[in-house]
Amino acid sequence: MAARTRSSAASSPALWRKDKAMDFALSDEHRMLQDTLRGLLARHQGDDLWPALAEAGVIGALLTEDEGGFDGSGSAIALTFEELGRAGASMPLVAAMIGASALATAGQGDLAAEVAEGSARVAFADAEPGTRYDRGVAISVDGDRLTGRKTMVAGAEDARAIIVTTADALWLVDAKAEGLTLNAYPLMEGGRGADLTFADTPATRLGALDDFGAALSRGILGHSAFALGGIIAASDLTLDYLKTRKQFGRAILEFQALAHRIADLAVEVEQARSAVTNLSGHLTAEPAIRDRHVQACKATVGRVARLVAEESVQLHGGIGMTEEYALAGMIRRLLAADTAMGDADYHLERFANGEPAWA
Repeated sequence: MAARTRSSAASSPALWRKDKAMDFALSDEHRMLQDTLRGLLARHQGDDLWPALAEAGVIGALLTEDEGGFDGSGSAIALTFEELGRAGASMPLVAAMIGASALATAGQGDLAAEVAEGSARVAFADAEPGTRYDRGVAISVDGDRLTGRKTMVAGAEDARAIIVTTADALWLVDAKAEGLTLNAYPLMEGGRGADLTFADTPATRLGALDDFGAALSRGILGHSAFALGGIIAASDLTLDYLKTRKQFGRAILEFQALAHRIADLAVEVEQARSAVTNLSGHLTAEPAIRDRHVQACKATVGRVARLVAEESVQLHGGIGMTEEYALAGMIRRLLAADTAMGDADYHLERFANGEPAWA
């Protein structure tokens, strides 16, 4: 058996080899960040949460020193968004992280610093209506002008500027720019978003899309870790229900069929956790390796998120379908996190074809 294991490792693709063992334990600083987050999420909610996070330096923890922050590691990003996902705190924090990183990379350091300290907000306009996560289909570029549409842009109403993706580039658009129209509405996962219409709208080109692969990959990690937090919350809620709901004089968890299903769910939760941890440890790897982990993480977490959403409803029974029950919001957030920046099927297809994540 040992010989076969060594042989298998020796023949494994170079993209998946590790030169040394990885330590996934949280540092003392990251434990302090986790404790701070849990305290803030217990005391603040809604509109009060963003300024509280900014004041506590949580936004800065998502960014490197060059971007106006003080950390920016995969561990800090993963634990921050996992805690937000557990608490069900939907907010456009991924947009702030991507925006500050992209702005700093493009030489817009002043605005990046304001985003890092929480005094300015940016939105991230990526999804396009009527497309399957492809960019540049519903929006076109003519010189330094944009024409077209973007959809489901979280936090657009409160943004000073908007980071816009096209087929091959990132652009910066002032929120009050000529020719930009916002149609705002509530998002199913919480918070508010908007459809944006660009009519010959002036924009500043920040650079080619693949120049910002590191920033965009951190966005995938943020969405995946947020989904992981929701997955854990929904699984814990379902397990608690099975322990307390009684039928025929005993808890329904004692019925073997249900016990096996919740056990299978626990295995899937650990698969999602491993995928997030793996990506967090490869954010600074060379692009070819990083992109494979981006795609594997999004595909794995998206699949598990949908499975947990479906199984949680079925194991709860009728109460799982009621709007007043906490599970309803968890399911909406899980489904929304799967679709953000490409769903599981989209990233799995690109993974299978060997395509880069950001091209």
